[in-house]
Amino acid sequence: MIHNHQVAGEIKVLDCPQMESGSPDYEGIRQHYLFSGLDQEDFDALMASTSLVTLEKGEILFHRGDNARHFYFVDSGHLELNLVAPTGQKKVLEVLGHGRTFAEAVAFMREHKYPVTCEALEDSVLYQVPNKAYLDLVYTNPDACMRLLSDVCRHLHARVREIERLTVQNAHSRLVSYLLDHVVENNDDEATIRLELPRHVIASRLSIMPETLSRLLRQMADDGILAIEDRVIYVRSLSRLRPYD
Repeated sequence: MIHNHQVAGEIKVLDCPQMESGSPDYEGIRQHYLFSGLDQEDFDALMASTSLVTLEKGEILFHRGDNARHFYFVDSGHLELNLVAPTGQKKVLEVLGHGRTFAEAVAFMREHKYPVTCEALEDSVLYQVPNKAYLDLVYTNPDACMRLLSDVCRHLHARVREIERLTVQNAHSRLVSYLLDHVVENNDDEATIRLELPRHVIASRLSIMPETLSRLLRQMADDGILAIEDRVIYVRSLSRLRPYD
């Protein structure tokens, strides 16, 4: 049961409902590596201070420069982390889905402000974890501290790989790399890819124009490499697709 409905701006913030051990929601959070190193008493205390946030599509969770008092665990939906240039052009830095955490590293930043904006791509539900409550546990729990450090290093490595991809690969190669990263089924030389995100979001993520993305996909379809049905792509020849990577 959810209690004490609150509204922070336009964002609905609810007291976190009590979860039973063994339930999918409980285990999904409990087994996440940021929390699995905590003993049961510490984990239960952390969850007692955690809130539930519901966002509608297009709602902003936080803006760049907002005070960072929480980090988040995605229970359902998709969100994007983005930056907006002075020209108004938006660059999508990362897309987050179920089971992902984000903004945990901000607790260690000197200014404690979010460096990006977070926007819901669809209706989403998040667990909002207070930075102070988690840091109090980290300071007294070496295992939790090492897990958080590992998480920060993983994000740094991902950003380095992205910079390399954007500076070394051309648009076609970036798209092929993205497609290969999202294969859900493959059989010999064929594969199925599901695009969970709108094309304009994928294009921004790859630093290409939406019309360029459409043109590249259409070109590969005309070449017989793949077939497109809405958000599902059927790769007819992985061997012909991979040379573009």
